[in-house]
Amino acid sequence: MQKGEVASLVNLLDDSDSEIVSVAMSRLCAKGESIIPDLEQAWQECFEKPQLARIEHVIEQIQSSATLQKLKEWVDTGAAELLPGACYMAKLLHPDAACEPMAQAVDNICRDIWIEFNSYLTALEKVTIINKVLFGKYQFCNNASQPDNDPKLFLIDNLLQSKMGNGVALSTLYLCVAEKLKLPIKGLDITRSIMLAYLDEYYDDNRSLFYIYPFFRGQVLGKQQLEMIVNRSRITEAQQHKYLNTCNNQKHILSLAETLQHVFAHAGQREAARKVKAAVKILSRGATPPTQG
Repeated sequence: MQKGEVASLVNLLDDSDSEIVSVAMSRLCAKGESIIPDLEQAWQECFEKPQLARIEHVIEQIQSSATLQKLKEWVDTGAAELLPGACYMAKLLHPDAACEPMAQAVDNICRDIWIEFNSYLTALEKVTIINKVLFGKYQFCNNASQPDNDPKLFLIDNLLQSKMGNGVALSTLYLCVAEKLKLPIKGLDITRSIMLAYLDEYYDDNRSLFYIYPFFRGQVLGKQQLEMIVNRSRITEAQQHKYLNTCNNQKHILSLAETLQHVFAHAGQREAARKVKAAVKILSRGATPPTQG
């Protein structure tokens, strides 16, 4: 029954009456992901350009709605793990991206790091091993020689495939790895969330032992070095007071989404900006305030 109804609605996408087309598109979108195979089949059999474009638009809207719903569920259940949130942001912009391969890639990295861990390692020694595996064995690198405003450079799926990303993507991956390894590493509530803090696990006040700069191959920094970087950056004086605050997973992905929204808006990519704006709205609800590091 549904197949016949989907076929009838797809036929209406070729109608000359824009109101009929609009109603047909809305009814198709409301049916959700289950009809995507039927829509893809209809697209392959279609030869009318306007109808093709409308089928593509319906598929894109269904995929976006489904991913935004998953992002909402991630937020509503506490955003306990960072990787799913990062995967949903990638999938929102690259619908063909699958979360399972990304999770497997991160698991493989963590396994290679874990093999070299032992119970006698200091925090600094653990970070040294992480850096050796991420930037040595897997050869992840920054985009220092390229423009920083390419949206792909922010997303974890592109980073895992190309091995190149900007500070946001590298910090996101670093945090995902640290979380899997149960290390007390958190992102700092600093512009673009590119700096990390290794917290002293023996204190309950989020005291930082040192700081990590994934963009520069996981360089370890002291507080004075971090202050120098903050002072050289474009952070306003009003924002500088919070640069030592750590942020949770939801806040980290919110920062990613807000930056992407600005990038797309500046580039005039309205549809992509609209999608990310919807993600920002979801991520902004009930975001936990940062804590002092």
